Amino acid sequence: MPPAGPQMAPAPERSLETARSCRNTEDQTLPRYHFDLVDSETVADEGGADLRDDIKALDVAEEIARRLLEERPELKGRHFSILVRNEEGEEIGRLPLDVLH
Repeated sequence: MPPAGPQMAPAPERSLETARSCRNTEDQTLPRYHFDLVDSETVADEGGADLRDDIKALDVAEEIARRLLEERPELKGRHFSILVRNEEGEEIGRLPLDVLH
């Protein structure tokens, strides 16, 4: 029996160069943020990064979303988002891929 709904190929391996470039290796007190590609459930873990605050984490989420749409244009119009969580697992924000131009 075929699975219901559209199927996605696994997300290609990619690093968070942008997020890592924001890392301050001298200050180990930076909070950790996690980024996931989600629809109704987590589709791909896009990694994590130590960043200065929630605003920077949301900026990085936008950069990840733009890169994903560049690499995987078929994700547009399918209700995917980048979910941003802090190190406690609390949701900081959700950036729908469909709102990017």
